[in-house]
Amino acid sequence: MKKQLLMVALTFVSFALFAQQKTSTMNTAFWKVKMGHSNTFVDASETFLSKFFPVKDGKPQITGYNITGGKHNGEYLIINNIGKSFADRDVVTPPTMENIRWSDNWNLNIAPHLEGITADLLVYKPEMSNLGVDDKSEKFVNTEWTVTNSSKAFNDLLLKMPKVWNKLGRKIGIWVTFTGETRYYIVRYLPNGWKDLDDAKDSDFAIAWDEVYGKGSWDKDGLIFANGWTRTDRFMMTLNKRLTSK
Repeated sequence: MKKQLLMVALTFVSFALFAQQKTSTMNTAFWKVKMGHSNTFVDASETFLSKFFPVKDGKPQITGYNITGGKHNGEYLIINNIGKSFADRDVVTPPTMENIRWSDNWNLNIAPHLEGITADLLVYKPEMSNLGVDDKSEKFVNTEWTVTNSSKAFNDLLLKMPKVWNKLGRKIGIWVTFTGETRYYIVRYLPNGWKDLDDAKDSDFAIAWDEVYGKGSWDKDGLIFANGWTRTDRFMMTLNKRLTSK
């Protein structure tokens, strides 16, 4: 009887914990700056962030990165609302004079330097990652995978990846687009800098997969991955402190 009561109690606890979990989202935007405008753009952005979006509650409101390689080479990746749930997004404060001031400042001092912006809303996938949404690094490799043929078998394999990340000793956070076509961003955190990549090979993943799930597992599971998505980009991200809230 005591065991039964304990099981019931644990069940209620697990349901309570599950109910408390919130989806973590963030806004991302690739900012393409006009040729020859980079220095002026960064100067204006640093002044703008210091005045209107300083660090709040110990966290940057805006974080900026330099992009090297891939489709967005030379652009800046601007991130905000990191960790914000969809429930949080329901809470909208009415426009204030401060909103008007910062939007006027942005239109006057930053917008003239921009050629274009590509924006997305992303959702964090903790069940596919082996670190938390608040983990930090200043350098990353970000690999974009575009889903071409989603299936239950494919989605089930995504949930098996954290054990492989752990086997490889890599820190990985995964985000998926909520807007636009379905793209997964596999973000490798590099706490020691680029030197963490010196021994990295794409084949390492398949080898680690077999070590975790049994010899020959990748021959079957790799085909499901290949049919489920296509790698559409890979780029390097470096924190730009001048484009980050202080």
